[in-house]
Amino acid sequence: MTSSNLKATTRMIVASFAAGASAMVLVGLVAPVTMQGGLAVREAFAAEVQQTRPMIEPLDLATVQAQLAEADRAVQAARATTDDDIARLRRLTPR
Repeated sequence: MTSSNLKATTRMIVASFAAGASAMVLVGLVAPVTMQGGLAVREAFAAEVQQTRPMIEPLDLATVQAQLAEADRAVQAARATTDDDIARLRRLTPR
């Protein structure tokens, strides 16, 4: 190896090592501080949201039961229109 090639290789290795060390310092020192700051802001926001949350009104049980009954009727009607098709598919499907 010539002298200029040796110097270029040495510079490249040193620069690579410096970049790796800098990245490790960044991840090891700066990232935890940043994350702690981010968590503190998030916790402060969560505390604020909890304080301003409106009261939840109680559910009207009769309305919910009526909605469930209507949904059940809709499912039964849909099932009645497709029963013939499902039976035909079962006959045609090899087992």
